[in-house]
Amino acid sequence: MAARFQGLIRSNGLAAGAAAVAAASTAKVTFLDEDDVVHPPHYPWRHLGYFSSFDHAALRRGFQVYREVCASCHSLHLIRFRELVGVTHTKEEVKQMAMEVDVLDGPNDEGEMFERPGKPYDILPSPYPNKEAGRAANGGAYPPDL
Repeated sequence: MAARFQGLIRSNGLAAGAAAVAAASTAKVTFLDEDDVVHPPHYPWRHLGYFSSFDHAALRRGFQVYREVCASCHSLHLIRFRELVGVTHTKEEVKQMAMEVDVLDGPNDEGEMFERPGKPYDILPSPYPNKEAGRAANGGAYPPDL
């Protein structure tokens, strides 16, 4: 720290070094324990206990809203079909949902890409083939990934 101040004094003169020392010595540090800091409220969430869980019916309704409303613009690139098993859907329902989607796969033995029915390890499909198509459909703004 002292080497920095000496370097400032040499390169920029004594006034710049004195200003840096004055600024560093008068900086106020805010601690989170102080009374003038606004703390977030504490809510008694039911899913935070050891034996608690999420409301699976509400999660299923939320996923249904996503599929019927939000999926027309937004994607879920980080979610795979298999991650819904036991949370919102059964294994058979997830397999059926995945099979409804055609996934681009390949290349095959001839070096060509092909489409196949989806499997539970595939990601949920994006509504647009690429970002440029998403921007073109939404007036230049690409809808964020949910």
